[in-house]
Amino acid sequence: MMPDHDISPPLLEVKGLNVMIAVKGGGRRVVADVSFTVARGETLCIVGESGSGKTLTALSLMSLLPPRISVVGGGIMYNGRDLLTLDAESRERLNGDEIAMVFQDPMSSLNPVLTVGRQIAESISRHQPSLTRAQRESRAEQALALAGISRGADIMRRHPHQLSGGLCQRVLIAIALANHPRLIIADEPTTALDVTVQAQVMSSMRDACEQTGAALLLITHDMKLVARYAHRVAVMYAGRIVEQGDVQDVFRSPRHPYTRALLGSIPGLDTDVHRELEAIAGEPPDFARLPSGCAFRPRCTLCRNRTPCATEVPQPRADGQAPGHVSACHFADELSLPAGAGRIFVCR
Repeated sequence: MMPDHDISPPLLEVKGLNVMIAVKGGGRRVVADVSFTVARGETLCIVGESGSGKTLTALSLMSLLPPRISVVGGGIMYNGRDLLTLDAESRERLNGDEIAMVFQDPMSSLNPVLTVGRQIAESISRHQPSLTRAQRESRAEQALALAGISRGADIMRRHPHQLSGGLCQRVLIAIALANHPRLIIADEPTTALDVTVQAQVMSSMRDACEQTGAALLLITHDMKLVARYAHRVAVMYAGRIVEQGDVQDVFRSPRHPYTRALLGSIPGLDTDVHRELEAIAGEPPDFARLPSGCAFRPRCTLCRNRTPCATEVPQPRADGQAPGHVSACHFADELSLPAGAGRIFVCR
């Protein structure tokens, strides 16, 4: 069920986030004026090609940006608190407790020399030091059950190398769930998994969030995952959100040429097997040489060298037919998806 956005303020509100990477002679902006909200119990997907700024946005929320990369503007409000103003000790208490993150590669995220049970227990003891050893083990087993692992007692005695990739990913989900967070950030959690295991892991994460009431911010490049698991979607390109809204509105009536191109490149159940899939022309943008105006302009079939595209960065514009659906395209009103082209993917 879709959370009611009108009952309470959002759990997370990102306003005009800007992230800069330090380079010789100055800095280069790699996340530009990004704004979005996540309601309590909601799943928001941020989607886009590799290098679009999705992961840097997620790491900004956790204060885990690599050296030489920093937030230089904007605000991140979580449950009424500005995360950018918190000191290091306050952030450490928050991370892993109220806000948890599931990283992309479980084998590099899990400690190879510690058992699964000890790794989950460490996360619990860090934030719940008053619990006894037996209580920590019990909670660890409960977290594994929430993550879809029924043989928790057995799994807790094993080391990561003794588990499959899918089980390791679910262990990471269990660690994230162990302290009953309000917000889970998952960065490409199924990239290294085959399609069957991918579906199992995502179903486990969705079911766990529904049981605990946690909100989920899912970072992905897979539009099919977005269609199946998201309430809302934000599409990123060259460090900016170019379109966002309810997932069914965006998929059925995309109002940015990049979103339309992403959807057009995905085969559906009704796709003609004899027709070649559409490909997005050109190359992903180089942040060192972004074009003037709209960053998508060199790859856009709608631009046709029109003046605004080359001189003005398009600002988000609302779709009068769908509340909350906005896109940053000068000519959004000219876009229309062929009838039924997006219908096949909307599975929620």
